[in-house]
Parts: sequence; structure tokens; C-alpha cells
Amino acid sequence: MTSILVTTHAITGHLRYATPLVRELVVAGHDVLWYTGRAFEPLVVGTGARFAPMTTRAGADAGARDALQSAPDRAGGVGGYGTTVLEVFVRPVEAFVADIDELIDSFAPEVVVSDHSFLAGMFAAERRNIPLVAFSTSALHVSSVDTAPYGTGLPPARGPLGRARNRLLYQLVRRVVMRDPQREATRIRAALGLRPLPGFFFSWPQQIVDRYIQSSIPEFEYPRRDLPDSVVFCGPTRLEGLDDWKEPAWWGRIAQARATGRPVVFVTQGTAATDPLDLLLPTINGLAAEEVLVVATSGGRDPQEVLPADRRPPNLVLEPYIPFTEVLPHVDLMVTNGGFGGVQTALAQGVPLVAVGDSEDHMENNARVRWSGAGLWLRKERQTAEQMRDAVHTVLTRPAYRARARELMTAYARFPDGARAATRVVLDAATARRRGAH
Repeated sequence: MTSILVTTHAITGHLRYATPLVRELVVAGHDVLWYTGRAFEPLVVGTGARFAPMTTRAGADAGARDALQSAPDRAGGVGGYGTTVLEVFVRPVEAFVADIDELIDSFAPEVVVSDHSFLAGMFAAERRNIPLVAFSTSALHVSSVDTAPYGTGLPPARGPLGRARNRLLYQLVRRVVMRDPQREATRIRAALGLRPLPGFFFSWPQQIVDRYIQSSIPEFEYPRRDLPDSVVFCGPTRLEGLDDWKEPAWWGRIAQARATGRPVVFVTQGTAATDPLDLLLPTINGLAAEEVLVVATSGGRDPQEVLPADRRPPNLVLEPYIPFTEVLPHVDLMVTNGGFGGVQTALAQGVPLVAVGDSEDHMENNARVRWSGAGLWLRKERQTAEQMRDAVHTVLTRPAYRARARELMTAYARFPDGARAATRVVLDAATARRRGAH
């Protein structure tokens, strides 16, 4: 049995990516202690792990998620991350480390597993020379001479001019856009007695971890000649659904539509950026007169409040939630705001995409959808009904999108169980004889 300390931000999406891994570790008989916000205790306990709450001293609970949603500069892009990154991801680090230090003293973990943006978990493990594994909750967050900075949504650029572009953009991001978070992160490392690290602080995890689990496949990622050896592609973990979810009474409409040649379009509003005027209602309105079946989720909102039943077009089914793993094997296209897990799950099923928006980390996920050739990216957060209708029509009628999604499905099939693969990575790191062994 291995003692494993898991540390995550108190943000729903970050916990969702950790849940399958933690459950797999517990089932395998390991002792897992999970440090996160108090609001998530039921989720943690449900995995079989023990729960360690963030303290009042750390000044964070489930509020990190609220900060992400209410940040005044939520509009997207690198600039859109500035204030949020400083206040949510950097400033609380020292208080989190104080919490984690006490857990290390009492629990004595043999390995620390941290979400890729939770600097406190990584810094605490580094200070104690404990094997460290990070797991990603988004598109690959690794700086490279071949790529623009994370958050710009720019595709890779080849050749000397492209590399010059990338160098310039990294300097701009580090010294201007992310100047304050960079300075604060540098100050915190010094205050914690840690060695200075070169480069942009977004890239520091790759310099200190033993392994970096990327819950995706190489074919979905930009090529990088300088990809660190620590990065391990494990494929997507199976996103957890509701334990009591059952097929609703209307479920047979999906099979009926496909049997008659009507495409099935799945529309997901997401769980963070949930304004139905951005994506959900424009898509519903744009497809109302089309020969398709629209299966849509409202991001947890009451469907009756989003669109009363007497105003819904006859080709629409609207639910608060449908597990991706249940619906995606039966659809022809997914319309999404670009959540990482949803995009991965869709492509693993060979489903092409219409991706909308550039808020939060969705910009980078959506940019890879376009770059991979598996779908369209409509960059503006709010689209018109006509724009959504035209985008859906384009992807449905041009075989290249589905063909590329099918190619990626074959690539994803090489990674049939992301949680089990990630578990092996964690246990390998825990049994390494010395830090840095690969």
C-alpha cells in the first residue's frame, strides 16, 4: 500500500479530472488523502479517499470557482487570465503550503499528486523532496520554442520566423500581461526557501515534477521538439456521471432520428460559462427549422427557466444534464463551449465539433479542435442563430471533419483507460529510488 496525498484547487472542473484517478488508486488498495475545499467533501469521500479540508487560514474553499466565473476580465485570452491568475492561483499559495506542510507531517505521503495549476501542492512536495506527479486539467500547458504562450489561442508557427514570434510573445506575456503574477510567484518561491526557476512560471511545474500526466493524446497536441521527458500522455479519464442517471423516456428519439437519416446534434452549455444566450439558445433557434434532432443540456439550470416547454421547437430535447459518456456514442456532432473533458470524450467517440468561445481555458482547447481538423472554432463568446446554423451545416455536410474525428478516434483507442494508465504513472513515481529518476 502506498500513501498518496492529492492536492487540487477547489474548482469543480479540476476535481472532476482527479476523481477517476483517485477512485482507481483507492480500488487498488492505496491510502489516499485528498486536500481541497470543504464544499467538495462529499465528492472526495465518494471516491473512497480521506478528506483534508483547506483551512480558514488558507482563505479558500469553493470560492475559487466563483472567482473564475465572476472575474471582471473573463472575456478570454492571456489578458483575461491576468487578475484571476494572481488572485486565485498565485496569492494563496503560501497559506495552502502551510496547510499541506501539516498534512505531510501527519500523513507522511510517499508521493504527492497535484493538479497542474495548484502550485502549493507542487511547492510543498518540492520542499520536502517527495516524489511529485502533476496531472493536467486542460490542453497541454507546456512552453515551447515551437508554440505561442498558453492562452493566446494561436496555432504553432514553423521556421525561424515562427520561433521568433513565439519568443516575442513569451516575453510580452511574462513581462507585461502576467508581470504581477510572475513577480508574486517568484517572491513566494524565495519566501518558501525554494531555488529560483527560470522562465515563465506557467512552465515551472515541468521543471520540478517527476511526471506530468497529460489526459489526452499526442495527436491532439501541438508538436514540440523540446517536450520534457516528464510529460506522459495517458489518454482521457472517463468523466464521472450521476450515479442515479437513467435513460429518460425520450431516449428512443435518438435511435429513431438516426434510423431515418436525421443527424443528431448534441449541444452542451458547460458548467462554468453558463449564459444560455452565448451558445445554447442561438444553436436551438438556428436549428429549429432544420431536419435534425437537437439534444441539449442547460449546464445544470432549470430547463423551464432557460426555455419554457411551450416555446421549444419540436426537434429539441432539453435536459439539465446528460452524461457525455452516454450520449456521445449516438450523435453526429457536438456543439460545445470547449470544456477539456467534453472535447476529449467527443473526439474519442469520433464526433466532430463546433466549438464556441475563448473564455477561461476554452480558448486553447478550441484552438486545438480547429488545428486538428476535427471541427470549427467560432471565437466570439456570443453567436447569432444564423452563425450557429451555418457552422453546424458546414461540419455536417463536409466529410473531412468527420473523417478527421474518426482518425483521432483510432488514436484515442490506443489509450483505452486513462485513469488506469495515470495510476501506473503515480505508483512508478512513488517507488522511484531518488528524485528525478525516469
